[in-house]
Amino acid sequence: MRFPLPLLVCISCAPQPARPLAQQAPTEPQEVSTPEPPEWGGFRGNNSAGIAMDAELPDVLNMETNLLWRTEIPKGYSSPTICGDQVFITGADKEQLFTLCLDRNDGEVQWQASLPYDGKRPGANSPAAPSPVTDGERVYSLFHHAGLIAYDMAGQELWRKDLGIINIPHGLATSPLVHEGLLIQMIDQDTGSFLVGLDATTGEERWRTERNNVTHSYSTPTLYTPAAGEAQIIVSGSFQIAGYSLRDGSKLWWIDGGAWQTKAVPVIDGDLCIVNSFMLPTSEMGVPKFSGTFEELLELRDENGNGFLDREEWDHELVQQIWFILDLDGDLRLDSADWDYALATTRALGGLFAIQLGGTGNVTDTHVRWFADDRRGLPDVPSPLLLDGTIYMVKRGGIFTALEAATGKVLQRGRVGESDAYYASPVAAGNRILLASQSGQLLLLDADEGWEEVSAGSVDEEVWSTPAVAGQHVVVRSQSALYCFGPDPG
Repeated sequence: MRFPLPLLVCISCAPQPARPLAQQAPTEPQEVSTPEPPEWGGFRGNNSAGIAMDAELPDVLNMETNLLWRTEIPKGYSSPTICGDQVFITGADKEQLFTLCLDRNDGEVQWQASLPYDGKRPGANSPAAPSPVTDGERVYSLFHHAGLIAYDMAGQELWRKDLGIINIPHGLATSPLVHEGLLIQMIDQDTGSFLVGLDATTGEERWRTERNNVTHSYSTPTLYTPAAGEAQIIVSGSFQIAGYSLRDGSKLWWIDGGAWQTKAVPVIDGDLCIVNSFMLPTSEMGVPKFSGTFEELLELRDENGNGFLDREEWDHELVQQIWFILDLDGDLRLDSADWDYALATTRALGGLFAIQLGGTGNVTDTHVRWFADDRRGLPDVPSPLLLDGTIYMVKRGGIFTALEAATGKVLQRGRVGESDAYYASPVAAGNRILLASQSGQLLLLDADEGWEEVSAGSVDEEVWSTPAVAGQHVVVRSQSALYCFGPDPG
């Protein structure tokens, strides 16, 4: 087992706007090496697809037989990223936010950078929830309290970008996306949502697009590159799924009917996009069902007559517990806009969308190939896996569902492994699928054999993050350590 090494590189200063490194004296021309493309470049790998190319999952993930190393790291919900022999991860303690680079072969910490932090968690989330992303030249970290920070592959800080005060009830969880010198970041929040494209080298803004009429969400964007035409950024936000131009950030198309809160990543297969935009209504969380007009609400509950609804005027424990979700501007009272949002939480539930890409404008009625809202198979957090024409999803209780991507037909549904909660998304290599549950069980399934169980292992710690797969290595992040499994025993 391997345990934390001393701090190798520590960079600590207050967040500030993007800044390039200072000019240096000219040097003799040197041969420029081509950066190694990442094998698993960000959250859920390259373009968030959850599929590792030119890799294979072993027959077993066993702590006793094929665990290569275990390295303790600061806590967080971010998922590991892999490029060559480097594994990147972020974390936090009560005073600092960390970006770490570990050696993929032995788990040694190659470098570690830190930023000061006041210790206040953003709601129930971790301050280190977004996953780092790399393009092989730089690694980019994102924190709720500090914005974006870019490092070179040796850990030298290159620039920072302050994204302002983030107004998301459970904290920022959307990961960055990088493509051909552009770093894309979506900030969907309760006030002032936007999508921004930054120069990956300097951190300077190339474009910024305001996202009006959306509230907080936690989904990471996906890149769509058509055979003809410009590349697009596809985002799943509250109430709406949309596509934006990679070149200038302009809005190209949209589909209405999404959930009031989204978490899953859109996945692409050719010109088909699968989006799980589903959220349970607050009424199914034990909260009374919201109904009526704002005027009727005031007449019923506005005891002090100030024209707003104060928190203490709704004497219901669960309503008061979720008040921070309904109170969009954070002024501790509900106005008419807040009440409209509260009503939306009872009806804007969304579902699973199959979108035929290539349209422009409002394509709600023309480009939804099929739609499914059978909640028996729709998870809250994990993203779908689209593998060889089949969609795979896992939800709480270990309920695993396979659907035909072309039609939405349910091919198979049942329980896998032990009944447990799932926050990690399914990932795959070859014909095998890996599932990681909250309690730490690691299930390997054979997709070609009706997802027959190949093996079941465990890391004996809670897992909230999606594993990374590269070559013959599987990296799993628990709440206290990174585990790396290697080839099969022998």
